[in-house]
Amino acid sequence: MSILIDLLKQVKDFRRPQGTRHPLWFILLIIILGLMNGHRGYRALGDFAKFNRSSLTKYYSLAQKRVPSYSTIRRVMEGINNACLIAIFNQWAAQLPPKNLLENWVAIDGKSLRSTVQEYQNNQQNFVSIVSAFCQEHKLVFSLNKLESKKESEIHCAREIIKNLPFDSQILTLDALHCQKQTLKIIRDKGHDYLVSVKKNQPKLYQELENIAGQSKPLSINQTREQSHGRHITRTLSVFPVNKFIKSNWPDPLVFVQVERKGTRGHDEPYYNLAYYLCSRQENAQVFTEKIQGHWCIENQLHWPKDVVLQEDSSPIHQNQAATNLWVLKTIGMNLFRFLGFDSITEGQRWLAHRHERLLVLV
Repeated sequence: MSILIDLLKQVKDFRRPQGTRHPLWFILLIIILGLMNGHRGYRALGDFAKFNRSSLTKYYSLAQKRVPSYSTIRRVMEGINNACLIAIFNQWAAQLPPKNLLENWVAIDGKSLRSTVQEYQNNQQNFVSIVSAFCQEHKLVFSLNKLESKKESEIHCAREIIKNLPFDSQILTLDALHCQKQTLKIIRDKGHDYLVSVKKNQPKLYQELENIAGQSKPLSINQTREQSHGRHITRTLSVFPVNKFIKSNWPDPLVFVQVERKGTRGHDEPYYNLAYYLCSRQENAQVFTEKIQGHWCIENQLHWPKDVVLQEDSSPIHQNQAATNLWVLKTIGMNLFRFLGFDSITEGQRWLAHRHERLLVLV
């Protein structure tokens, strides 16, 4: 926590010095604590500060025994530069995992901020998305980047994250949007490996993988069965070597993976799906089964808790700048819970339960 506070003190204060009552780092810390305790919206965060005034000013050694009002919180969220706050987050997050973290599987994926989408029928509007690098093992967000739909694409935003990842020799898992030669070349140039989904947006590559899988013997096979939520699915994963054509046209591929899913869903409706993945490192079928499923941890361990537990989807804050800043501060809160060992954010909130002095264990 002390490292976080030191970094929050580096956030550039956009306010004029005259009449400033509260240090900016203290306001940001109050917002983080309020979000961790389940409060959303400016008035709720203002009430959190007011009801905890005595303990907040005591624990953080402030001479002035005052806390910011909800209007001050709103003004700060709307005024802080997103790029500055994201840079502080990335600097802080890089210090959370164990040092010399090597060969970790990291999922990279984007998520639009629903509160910044005002008219769902208007495909020309400008809304915010956040691209995250999420560690499968530690359930921590390593890095963030922001994009606005009218200014840049998720592809370019993900490339910037890859270029600036704070750790060496990671294995990055990506969906088919990022099956781009330039993206994969950046990954390899930075010393990382990739496991990327291949779909028909790369028709020649997809057709080549289909042909090899139909004519070659797999290097290894792993079969699993899933029975949950009305689904009865058999998943067969096969690993194949790539041929000379793929090696000469794509950055350092070693193998590709075929995943066949078949069974029934819902009211015994037949289900069949065939998916391919290209990879720059060789693993057996059991490892690939685990890591391909692990890629979706970014959905059920990051995006879903934010949407449902932290109520991101129903956020009353629609202004792009403020919504982005709140997303970053919520991610700080989630990383703190995960660092303390809580895979479940709900469980972490129960443990914290407005007793924010418990976070002093992080000092």
